[in-house]
Order: sequence, then C-alpha cells, then structure tokens
Amino acid sequence: MKLLIILSVYISYALAQGHRERKQTIQRQQASDLHDPRSCNFDSDDKWACVCEQLNLERQTCESEIGRTLQLNPKYKICREVSPYYVAKGQCRNEAAWSQSNNPSGKAMQFALDLFKAADPKNPDKNYVISPLSPQILLAQLTEGCSDDARHEMINGIKLNSGEAASLIRSLHETANKDDAMNKLDIASIFYKSKNMNLTDEFNHSRKQNQIKLENIDFSDTANAVQEINNWVSQKTRGNIQEIVSEQNLSPDMSMLLLNAIYFKGTWRYKFNETNKRASFQIAQNNKMSVHMMKQTNRLRFGEINFGEYWDPDTGLRWVELPYEGDQLSMILLLPKTRFELDKNLEQVTGAHLQDIFKVIKRDYNPTKIHLQLPKFTIKDSISLVEPLKKLGVKQIFESDTALNRLSKSPVKVGDVKQDSFLSVDEKGTTATAVSKITIIPLSLNAYEDIHFDCDEPFMVMIVDKTSEIPLFMGKIKQPLKATQENRKQG
Repeated sequence: MKLLIILSVYISYALAQGHRERKQTIQRQQASDLHDPRSCNFDSDDKWACVCEQLNLERQTCESEIGRTLQLNPKYKICREVSPYYVAKGQCRNEAAWSQSNNPSGKAMQFALDLFKAADPKNPDKNYVISPLSPQILLAQLTEGCSDDARHEMINGIKLNSGEAASLIRSLHETANKDDAMNKLDIASIFYKSKNMNLTDEFNHSRKQNQIKLENIDFSDTANAVQEINNWVSQKTRGNIQEIVSEQNLSPDMSMLLLNAIYFKGTWRYKFNETNKRASFQIAQNNKMSVHMMKQTNRLRFGEINFGEYWDPDTGLRWVELPYEGDQLSMILLLPKTRFELDKNLEQVTGAHLQDIFKVIKRDYNPTKIHLQLPKFTIKDSISLVEPLKKLGVKQIFESDTALNRLSKSPVKVGDVKQDSFLSVDEKGTTATAVSKITIIPLSLNAYEDIHFDCDEPFMVMIVDKTSEIPLFMGKIKQPLKATQENRKQG
C-alpha cells in the first residue's frame, strides 16, 4: 500500500544541532552536578561568564548592560534563563543549549537549521529556498502512527512530537490574529485517505485532537482525485501553487495523502523606494548580472554573527532585520563579512546564533542607520527531502514495513518527501510558497555607526515569526533573476 504526504506551504508578500534527547538529559545532569550554590557576590572573572558568553559581550559591557537587558535572580547575579545559581563558564553553553532545545520554539529553530543545511544543494549557480516548518508539522503528526522505535527515531530527528507541533501552530495563528488585516498568515492541514484504508483508532484520535481534517478519496479515479487535491492546494496558496499532483505521479493504489499549507502575506513596515534602478549583482568574482535594485535608508536592527572568541572583521556574518507591519514577523538578511563566502560561513552557524538574533530583534535597543540595497527577485524550487531527513536520522519510516504500524493495520512506509517552494520579493513585500510531498508505500550587541548593507552578492534570507521565534522560510539567493523551476533529487 502507498501513502503520500504533501506539504503545501505558501507565503505571500513578505521577505521577511541541538543535542539528541538522551544526550540532552545526560548533559543537563552533568551541568546540574557542577552548579555552585554559592552567591555570586564574590570577586570572580567568571561571575558574568554565562550571560556574557551567550551575548558575545565583554565582561565590562556585560556588567553595565545586564541589569536592564535580562531578567535576573535578585539573590544571585546570574541570568535566570540558565540557572538560579552560579554556573561555571565551561558548563554555561551546554546548559543554555539544553534550555533552548527543550522547548518547542527552540526545537523548531534547531530543526529548521538542521534541515536547511542537510537539504542545501551547495550549487553555486542555483537559488535555494525551503520551509522547514511544513515537513516538521506533518512528520510530527505522523509520529502518532509510528512504532515505538520509529517514533523515538523520528522525534529525535524532527525535534517535535505532535502535541508540540500543534502548540506551535496555535502560537502562529495568534501572531496572525494580532496583526489583523496588515498581514495574513494561514496554516492548514488535510489528510486524504483511500476508502480502502482503515486508520487505527489511536492515530485517528490524535488527528482529531490536533483538528486535522480528513477526507475519503478514490485514488483509482485519478482524474477526479488530482482535481480535488490540486483545488485544495490552489485555494490555500491563493493560486500561487496550482498543481502538486498530476495524473502521471498520483498512484491509484496510494493509501493516503497528507497536505499542509502555510500562506503568508505581509507588508513592509518601512517601504522601499518605488523607483528602483538596475544595478550589478555579482554572482561570483568574475560573474555579474544586472538586477532591479531596491533601496531604502532607515533605522533598523543590525548585528553580527561571530564564530571565534574574539571579534574578527573578516570571519562571520552581518545581518539586518526588515520588519513587516505589526512587528510580529520580519525578514532577516544575512551577508558574509568577506565577499563570496556565504556558504563557508553558514556551515558554522548554530541554533545558538539564531537564538541570539531573536534576542536582539525582540529588544528595544537603539536601531542602527542602515543604507540598504536589496534586489527584487523571484525563486521557484523543488526538492526531495528524503535524503536530507535520513541525514538527520529519520530512516525507519522510509525503510521498514512495520515503522507505521500504528497508522494502519496494513503495512505501509514513506516513499518520498517533496517540497515545492516559491519566493518573490519587491518594494511592497514578499510572496513565498513551499509545497512538500511525502510518499508512503506498502549575535552581536555593539553600537554601530551608519552601515551600508548591500545585497549585491549571494545572501541568505529568513522569514521569521518573532513572537514564537520560528523561521518560516529560509533561503539562499545566488541569482536573483533566475526563476525557473528547479527539480532536484538530493543524493
């Protein structure tokens, strides 16, 4: 029998590894054993180590800023995020990492980065965009149909269980409702089930709890099934994705099709100039193209990602935030400090670095005057996520006939996971779409002067929900004008 899961993700008008569970528990216990219950009211160079290390601040700066930037335990001068007690410098980062990866937002952030890296085609000539949240939502629901071993493996790989995924969806819906008509964020899921397939009571109960719609469909009537499925996708993506299945790739003996659609439409808080001119975008050292370059000068949140113990002007990334109306969602642009070294630097980015960015953009620090140049671009991408997921440890659902024994009494397994993505950016905002398909078969806080942030070379983009601290879309823009559909199999 066959089961097909399609994730249809759409975002419009907005430009915007953690540790395994067992290791986390062990490291947390080790860190707890080393807590020193003494008050921090004694002279020690490590007194501020935990907080300062997280924020990449020197001790002097940290001491002057800490009181008004972080919540402190009044008895002990240590960040309450990490521990109520003094924590040795060597244990601080492990403890902070455990805290981050042990909450749903932190898990979603870590998986987003893990999948972004694992699925990266590393092709210097191709754009790349992905919505990690979409496959995470459907795979989290699928854990309810897994055997004990497969469920443990899957949760270790995707970081979330079904309850946590449902909690994140509720949080994202709250974000959308706060912005009223200024932005539009919709997340919807539907399961299409063959009339011949019987779901287990356990899985069906979980589906109902998470409010996922179930429709019976006759996959053997291929033409009508294709039309019904594509109509749902087109409706949820506002017509930006009109076809996710065809009569050629929809198997009549399929058991199930799972769809998830994310749609976002937002408006820049700070508008770009309507009159943009053509400018040079340097793809590589000796390779240029002419693009429509948008410009604006505004006070924006800006920072750096540094990898070493000390600041390096040549190593790391610079980033700037472009908020949307309502200030709940933003686009983050990232450029390498050294030209044409985007891929090299992204390899070193961790979940802690992304968490640092969120900390900065959620605070009321004085923004920096930024002279920003950003090309208009439209990207379409299609990618198989099977091999990337296997790299992250999710294997049994693709390889074992018994991995999904709590989904159906009939033996099934996942045959493919595929995502189609669309991302378009102009003076008003961004349009982004991602469709994923799974087939189952029998930061820095320094003060800055005026900054010129010129995206005239390959750069990274993230569309993020600041409230939930979740990346909705992540991409690398290497050729802004290249909008042809790219189909890739990851090997």
